[in-house]
Amino acid sequence: MKKIKIEVIVGLLVILTGLSCASAPVKWFKPGTSQATFSKDKADCEEALFSTGTTQRTKEVYSLEGCLEAKGYTAIPLSSQ
Repeated sequence: MKKIKIEVIVGLLVILTGLSCASAPVKWFKPGTSQATFSKDKADCEEALFSTGTTQRTKEVYSLEGCLEAKGYTAIPLSSQ
């Protein structure tokens, strides 16, 4: 049997835990922002996230949600609307 790296096991556990604790869907809001601007900001954040690499530690430090919040957006749970 091949030796499985501890990083792979930990990564899988983190992914499974994240999936089981997934948050409710949200709508992102920023006063005075159009849908086109939001779409561009979101695409910029996604591109930046993918360019940071694939390590779990990197994804813990940088997230799509964190990027959008840094750009001034607020997450509003869809269940509150």
